[in-house]
This record gives sequence, C-alpha cells and structure tokens, in this order.
Amino acid sequence: MRRAPILLAAGLAAAAATVTVTATAIDADGGSPKRATLRLADGTSIGTVRFYDEHDGHVRVKVDLDVPEDTTATRAFHGFHVHANDNPANGDGCVADPAMPAATWFVSADGHLAGDGVGHGNHAGDMPSLHLNTDGSAEATFSTERFAVRDLTGKVVILHAGPDNFGNVPVGTTPTQYQPNSQEALDRTAATGNAGDRVACGVIGRR
Repeated sequence: MRRAPILLAAGLAAAAATVTVTATAIDADGGSPKRATLRLADGTSIGTVRFYDEHDGHVRVKVDLDVPEDTTATRAFHGFHVHANDNPANGDGCVADPAMPAATWFVSADGHLAGDGVGHGNHAGDMPSLHLNTDGSAEATFSTERFAVRDLTGKVVILHAGPDNFGNVPVGTTPTQYQPNSQEALDRTAATGNAGDRVACGVIGRR
C-alpha cells in the first residue's frame, strides 16, 4: 500500500485529540477475540492487534501494521507492550496532541500492565519487540500466557519509537558491565526497557 508520508511534528494540529479505536464484538465470558486498532498521534490508523484465546490457556496475538514513512525508524525493532490504562488522573485511553512533543503522547495509557513489585521484562504486558521492515510493514504472531483475553478490555497497546532492552542491561564496574550516566537511565530501564516515546496507541476491545 502506497501512502503519502506523514510527518509527526509541531504544527500538525493545535488542539489535543482523543484517538478513537475500532473493536470487535466481545462476549461477556471473554471467549471472542479482542482487537485494538493502533493509531498515530494525528489519528492515522496503522493497523491492528488481535488477541485470541487458545485451548491450553495461552493467548495468541496477531499483529498486522503498516507504518507511514517518517513516522519512526524502519528496519528496526520497536518496544511493544500492553499498558494498564488505569489512572484517571492521567486521562483515559489514547490521548495525544501531535503539535506537542512526542514525549507527551499517549501518557494517558499509564504504565505497563504489571503486578506489584514486578520489574520490566517480567511485566504481564511485556510482549516481543516488533521489527518494522523497510517499507514500514510489520507482521507477527506469537503466544503468551502472561494475560487472559477476558482481562484485556480497556487496556491499551503501545508501539514505541525505540527498541526494548527488557531490563537486560548488566550494570556494574567490571569490564563486561555498564555504568549508567544517571539514575534516570536505570529508572527508565526498570519501568519500560527504555524503549523511548510512544508512537502509536490503541485501546483493546472498547466499542
């Protein structure tokens, strides 16, 4: 699919926009698949993420994205997570103003879906990183047992600008270890894998 480049920069819009999503029908027991449509800060749809129950208790996740040129890096890995969307003080769902800095986009989605005291790499919402091809496309199918489909309604899927280190940064003073230049670097790794800004967002299973 050919599409004109979309530049996400200041001046695209002056007013903040609440990004809407499309969702499939959902059974009360959670048996039907759930879907999130991921959108950029300006509301452009870039594809879908679907969640299916499997008979062995796992959840099959199917991703199909087509990211416009100049939106983010291509031929690269990008952090990909389910976020909790549970703090009304930060807003609700996918809220972004494309005229504002990218660091402000989709903070309404809150942090990763996770239990108390669980570090990044072991969050329930931590999913495999997505690789964007040169043309901006990304397809992936994987299985996880970290969450159930019935628990995903209202949660948020986020695609990040950068790769996810999954907390696998050996910090220390030996020649084979790294010394962080600030506590902020450690905090970002512990919280998000330091995957960078939130590029796209979609609410799961919300009509």
